[in-house]
Amino acid sequence: MERSESAGINPNADTDQTSFQNLGADRASATTGDSSASFSEPEGGIKNRVKSVASSVKDRASGLPSIIADGLEAGANALRQNRAPAAGTSSGSSVALTSDSSIAAVTDTLASGMQSSADWIRDADVDKIKAGVEKQVKEHPARSLLVALGAGYLIGKVLRR
Repeated sequence: MERSESAGINPNADTDQTSFQNLGADRASATTGDSSASFSEPEGGIKNRVKSVASSVKDRASGLPSIIADGLEAGANALRQNRAPAAGTSSGSSVALTSDSSIAAVTDTLASGMQSSADWIRDADVDKIKAGVEKQVKEHPARSLLVALGAGYLIGKVLRR
């Protein structure tokens, strides 16, 4: 009698259950055994993709020192060309001449520092610099941490503006 009541409520109960069971079986096989067929790349393809990205990043990074050195040199040349002439102003005040000459001296010092930095970057050996930094961090970890925090703070301040 129970069967007749359930059959009266849902006459297709047996067929719905089998179709639901088949759907569940299809989903299970799609998520377990057939998952390799759903990916277009095998594991070796992912490794090759990572290696190609790493090599392209390495290629771009190898040209970075020369770009930085060129930028520093261009900045030094621009400072030298745009510096305030010390004797060319006639404001009638010795204070103006003193400030102009001190500005010119600071500009020359800055330009020569930028030029020497550009030369150092061009001549620097990256492996030697890396070894020196590693040695400093191993010998003075607290100081290295403080320098890194200070540099990070300053870079953060600059980038927020």
